[in-house]
Amino acid sequence: MRQKLPCRINALNFVTYLCSCLITFLPRLSFCFIVGALLHIPQSYAQSIQESEEIDRFIEQAKVKPYDCPGEENIEQIDSYLSSTDLLTEAQILALNVEKTHWMICNGDHTGAQDILTQIVESKNSDTSTEYYAAAVYQLGFIFDIQENAKRCDYYEQAKELSENRFDDVQLSAQLGLITVCNSNNDEAIKLGSLYSLLESYSNKADKAAIAHIHNNIGLLYGSLGQHVLAAEQYQKSYEMGLGTYTGNNQLATLISVISSHIGSGNFEAVKTTIEEFKRVNQQINTPLTNVWLHFAESGYHYRLGNFEELKNSLARWKIYLAEIDSQTYSTLYDWYHAAYCLSEKDKECVLNFLAAQEERNANNTNFLRKNKDYLKLLVDMHIFLGDIEAADKAFQRFFEVTVARQYEQQKSGKVLGVANLHSEIISLESSLEKERQDRMRAIASILIATFVVLGVLLFFLRRRYLQRITLDSVTGLLNSKSAISRIKLVGTPSAGRTNALALFDLRNFRDVNRMMGAGNSEETLNQIALSLKNATRERDILGRFAPEQFIVCLIDIEEDSAKSFFERIRYALENTMLGAEEKQNVIVRSSMSIYITSDTFDDMDDILHDMQMSLDINAESKPKNIN
Repeated sequence: MRQKLPCRINALNFVTYLCSCLITFLPRLSFCFIVGALLHIPQSYAQSIQESEEIDRFIEQAKVKPYDCPGEENIEQIDSYLSSTDLLTEAQILALNVEKTHWMICNGDHTGAQDILTQIVESKNSDTSTEYYAAAVYQLGFIFDIQENAKRCDYYEQAKELSENRFDDVQLSAQLGLITVCNSNNDEAIKLGSLYSLLESYSNKADKAAIAHIHNNIGLLYGSLGQHVLAAEQYQKSYEMGLGTYTGNNQLATLISVISSHIGSGNFEAVKTTIEEFKRVNQQINTPLTNVWLHFAESGYHYRLGNFEELKNSLARWKIYLAEIDSQTYSTLYDWYHAAYCLSEKDKECVLNFLAAQEERNANNTNFLRKNKDYLKLLVDMHIFLGDIEAADKAFQRFFEVTVARQYEQQKSGKVLGVANLHSEIISLESSLEKERQDRMRAIASILIATFVVLGVLLFFLRRRYLQRITLDSVTGLLNSKSAISRIKLVGTPSAGRTNALALFDLRNFRDVNRMMGAGNSEETLNQIALSLKNATRERDILGRFAPEQFIVCLIDIEEDSAKSFFERIRYALENTMLGAEEKQNVIVRSSMSIYITSDTFDDMDDILHDMQMSLDINAESKPKNIN
């Protein structure tokens, strides 16, 4: 039988031996480990310094001016560095984040960029003395500028203070923002003078990128005053200069402004040519944002020319790229043009959805289109299409107010034009140009005042004629069907013990009357009938031509018996309308009447009219049509 005990003794002896060896050599091992670690530290430290220097070189190489755009090729590397923040200093994290937000803004991701920039500005760890911090503040101002948020001026002012006499590019961008959209106490002439002063300063430095940026802002100022031809000239200069200095989306940013200005001035031949130029350059750039710009431009061009089939195609392409960027501005513009197409197709549901969305935008104070005449005209047309005359009238009032406001802006433009000439030749022609400017100002003011008076009178009469045309029947001068029904739907609940009453009159022998009187006299026949109805009704009653052979009358807040008697008097007056008396024909009008009386409103108007129409049809089948 085998014994297991010796084996256990041998194992125990081995463990004891191993422990004694470790005790003997442990001091030597510890010493070797410490020495190795000390030898390794310089190597790791050197590698860390090398990596940090490499990141600094990348940041310097990737840096672009605030008015240019970072290259697409750098964004992956930026994200890679930012994913390993333990390797980065606070200064490097700030620089990389600001370069990233700059790229995001250039590509239309304003919301994402705003979130990152807000964290930078609000962080206590950010070094406020650096150029990248100043750039972050400016970028926030730029985003708020796009949103037309008043906070933009606070950030532009802060960016200017942070960069003044230190970071020239950020300072210029902040200055231009302040001049163009802030400094509300300065009139437009002073703003333009400041821009020309900057232009002269940077022309001496031969800084083409900065000069292009300034021309762009001069274009913005002209555009805000409705001087679209002058704005287009400045944008075109900015585009041509920027081709040699700007990269990526920024090459096309001013060209889309050229297109918008040509649309504003009505120069659609120039729009078409510029869109072709945009397509040519965009073949190389081809980003989601530049494609959104392209299809926005095409949609605007087709919309203004009434090419709704082409508009439909542009909208379809626009929608694809719109999903790839985050831009409230271009989403709103897309909704506008899409709604215009819906109106052309008489898509009632689409129109209603658009109007509901616009009310929500107005409530959130984000609808920047409320000063655009084309957009306001669309609202008028939509309300007319829906038969809502009251809403159409309100929309027309807004359209009229904007038109009048534009006239005042034109007066400012006269002054700006004079100052523009003054600044462009100020060195050699200062005194003579000042006199010329004053003379021109007086002439322009006189012309604008006369134009404003004539336009005001013209708009007043045009508005009256327009409203008459869309609300009245062209033959009888009574309310047309849509207008009459719209007004009846607005009738309120009657007083206690009283009713609202509605009657539909059908000229059941009208065709025979028309034949007896002669087809050429049909309008005169209808006018005589309409006159009889007018004479029989009161001024506050609603009277309209409902169909070619039918008329509708609504009595408001009246006793039920009085309403019935009143309708009988109207029918009696109608049937006692003598036609052809001068030709001794004595043609008599025969009519049928359907009455609806309620102690409520006419909210269910469609059902009411349907029932009344059926009643008339049944009545018509049961009675012969005779002429006495």
